[in-house]
Amino acid sequence: MQMVADAIGSVPPTTQKFTNRKPLGRENTRNHPVEGGKQVLDTVYSLSGEVPVTGIAEDPGAVFQPGALVLGSVRQICQIRKLGAGGAVLHADIPIEPGTRLELDLEAGEPLVGTVAWRQGSEIGLKFDRPVDILPIIARNLANQPGERRRLPRIEIACPALLEHGGRTELAAIRDIAQGGVKIETPHPLEPDVAVTVTPEGLHPIEGTVRWVNGRVAGIAFAREISWQELMPWLRLRSQLPESDLAPPRPSSAPQAEAPAQAEPSIQLNLSARVREGLRRWTIDVDRLDARSVSFESYAPLRLGTLLWIVLPGLEGWPARIVSNEGYRFTCEFSQPLHPAVLERILAAARAAA
Repeated sequence: MQMVADAIGSVPPTTQKFTNRKPLGRENTRNHPVEGGKQVLDTVYSLSGEVPVTGIAEDPGAVFQPGALVLGSVRQICQIRKLGAGGAVLHADIPIEPGTRLELDLEAGEPLVGTVAWRQGSEIGLKFDRPVDILPIIARNLANQPGERRRLPRIEIACPALLEHGGRTELAAIRDIAQGGVKIETPHPLEPDVAVTVTPEGLHPIEGTVRWVNGRVAGIAFAREISWQELMPWLRLRSQLPESDLAPPRPSSAPQAEAPAQAEPSIQLNLSARVREGLRRWTIDVDRLDARSVSFESYAPLRLGTLLWIVLPGLEGWPARIVSNEGYRFTCEFSQPLHPAVLERILAAARAAA
């Protein structure tokens, strides 16, 4: 336990209260399938402070972390399908209505107190009274595994990342991560079996291969797994970021975005404009513009994710963040879409100048 605690930083004293007690239902995991010779539970953990919503896909073969729901003198065993900082999704055969006060007992710390937010069949959504630090819970689960089989579960996290493939670099968003791979959202759909390099913010570049694709969401298997000793400190640092910093920039590009009803489609042009970044100012040539994004060429050293102010004809300045680049061509997504009337005024000025 001390080795695990050292990997993530100090564990709050309250989480050590029942360390000598037998973990609840540990015998239920003995026959669970293994991955790479290591036990893997299917419970999803999340750093999000939001209450988990329903809609988790059913898997008859899944094995979840056990727990117990306490309602007065009634104690009912449950399965924890998802556990986040703001709440949990539980599976339990117990008659209960939204608004009911409950305690979730993990048998390894103080009970987690909350209110039933929703119920669908045997699934229960529990909203915690206050945010819960889930990393010590994960650390205790690691400590209960044999040393050579210690393995992190899949963890939902909102984190920006650089994605390199086919000679291009894009800003993407990690949706969850495990030792063996990530689920990532990209500006453009990827192709299965493509070799990529992912660099999560705060981690080193990781080579991998695209295993599955669903629209602009893809699963990437790492060529070499990350150890839990490396992932846990990184997760701790991510969890300590302000809430506003946890969500990465939306990686979607304008052609996939739903534009306002009156907005014109993306238009190719050759329009002189200016860019401001802090105290730096320079001129650019805009070659594509729509209500949500702008593309231009620039030889300035710019990084993905950088926030710029784009000064267009008839528009003094509009914030936009770099979401992709190919060589010296950059695409930025506006923080707020341009109003159709503003877009039409800019395009009219471009036509007049031409």
